Amino acid sequence: MEPTCSPHQSTDEAQSTKTLRRRRRQEKRQKRLEDTKLSLFDTPFSNYRLPVSVASTDLNLVQLSRYDSLADRDRHPPLYVVPDQKSQWARLRMVSCPVHGCSCTLDPNGWLAHYLNVHLPRLGMSFVDVPLPTEKQTLRATCHIDSLEYDVNKLLGVYGYHRLGLNPLNCPRNTLLPREYRKFSQHGVLMLFACRTRHSLLWQRKQMDDVIAIWVSTPLQSVSISLRCVVQPAESTRYYSKRIKARPLPTSTMPASPCRDFIKTDSNVLVISYQDLWQLMSLNSSQQLLQVELHVTGEQKI
Repeated sequence: MEPTCSPHQSTDEAQSTKTLRRRRRQEKRQKRLEDTKLSLFDTPFSNYRLPVSVASTDLNLVQLSRYDSLADRDRHPPLYVVPDQKSQWARLRMVSCPVHGCSCTLDPNGWLAHYLNVHLPRLGMSFVDVPLPTEKQTLRATCHIDSLEYDVNKLLGVYGYHRLGLNPLNCPRNTLLPREYRKFSQHGVLMLFACRTRHSLLWQRKQMDDVIAIWVSTPLQSVSISLRCVVQPAESTRYYSKRIKARPLPTSTMPASPCRDFIKTDSNVLVISYQDLWQLMSLNSSQQLLQVELHVTGEQKI
C-alpha cells in the first residue's frame, strides 16, 4: 500500500516553508544593515577629492553678515546667493548697481541689502520708510546745484514703501537684509537721482545747453510705479511738475546708458534748463537749492 498524507500534515509543511523563507529574508536584511553601519562608521573617510577652499580676492562679491548667536541662526537659516552664471538666461536676472562708481552685479532682490552694507556707511544717506497710507505721503529731498557734476548720477534719496495686496508666497522679497531692516523685506524700493548734462531742448535743437535731469529708479522687475515729481527752486514760487514712472535698473547683459543718452528717448525724466533756473534763483551760492518732492500715485504689474 502507498503511504498517504493527511491534510494537516501538508498544511504544516507549507507553514514551515513560509517560516523558513521569512527567517532567511530577515537574516539578509539584518546583514545589509550591519554592512551599511560598517561602511558609515568604521570605514576611514578621506576627503582628498573635495575642493580646497581658497580665499577670494574679488571685491565685488556680496558680503553676508553673520548671525549673532546660534539660536538666531536656527530660527533664521542662512540664505545662499546664486552667483552670475555663464548661461544667458541666468544673466538676465542680474542687474547693475546704479550708484556712481559701483560696478557690482547683483540680484534685484538683493540691492537694498547691498546698499545698506556697502553704500550707506560711505554716503551716509539713510533709508527712509514711507508710512501708510503711501498715496498721501510726500517724499522730500534737497539738491545743491553746485554739487552736481557732468554726467555723474547723484543719489538724492532711497525710500521704501509698503506694498499692499500682494501674495506673500509669490511676491519678490528683499533678501540678505541686516537684522534691524528685516521688517522691510516686502517693501518696494525707490531711488531718486539727479544729473547735470548737456542736452538740446525742443525749442533749441541746434544748440546744446546745460540741463538738470531728475528721475526715479527701482530694482523691482515687471512692475510699473507711477509718481508725481515736483521740483521747486529755493525761495521761488515757481515749480516744475511732471508725472513719471520709475525706471527699472539695467540688466548686467547691457551696459548702462549715460544720462545724456536716455533722456533723449525716455519720457520718465524731468529735464530743467540751467538758463531757466538762473532767472529764478538768487546769485548767492548757498541758496542755489532745489527742493524735490515725490508722490507715489500707484503700482501696477506689467
